[in-house]
Amino acid sequence: MTPPKAILFDLDGTLVDSARDLTDAVNALLAEEGLPQVSLAAVKSMVGDGAAKLVERALTATGGDLSRLPAHVVRFLAIYETGAARHTAAYPGVPEVLHELKRRGLRLAVVTNKPHAATMDILEALGLAGFFGAVIGGDSLPERKPHPAPLQAALARLEVSPEAAIMVGDNYHDVEAARAAGVRAFAVTYGYSHRPHAELGADRLLDTMSELPLLLDEAVAA
Repeated sequence: MTPPKAILFDLDGTLVDSARDLTDAVNALLAEEGLPQVSLAAVKSMVGDGAAKLVERALTATGGDLSRLPAHVVRFLAIYETGAARHTAAYPGVPEVLHELKRRGLRLAVVTNKPHAATMDILEALGLAGFFGAVIGGDSLPERKPHPAPLQAALARLEVSPEAAIMVGDNYHDVEAARAAGVRAFAVTYGYSHRPHAELGADRLLDTMSELPLLLDEAVAA
């Protein structure tokens, strides 16, 4: 295995647990529309493919009007971005691992389907923004994961080739985007995966983020 020079991270379900703030924003939107509320578990099953898909899934689940989806997405984002980091927190071990990776000289990026503004709000609120040389949001490009373009954009900003990078995510679109970009893929077994982790096709699975430095060592030595 080529020693990695860069690590690309998904955000929601990988670096941070944002499900409660997403649930609160979804339910505020649904309440405005006179629709039933959805549970935290339900929202976790809807997360991962961007704000528009989250809103679409929530409206579908509650009998909402999909003909007004664009307006609903705009309203959802207005609600969510006022409190995107109210309850959101980094998963255990994340700050320490980011410190260690930077100490090793690795270049780091976030590649997420969450809108860029909300992503930056969260990273800054949690004191994580300074770790990353690139942050690609779901609205940074015309394409989103599982398309490889967001990963390719991050690699271009970091000036690292695909074979010298690893993508760490929690869902199928992270692994599929990595494969399409020629990047190795690691997946965490927590987070919001829509499929069993063993079926994601990742090169390595992590039960906690704290395992990442050792897995990098083992992968390079293999």
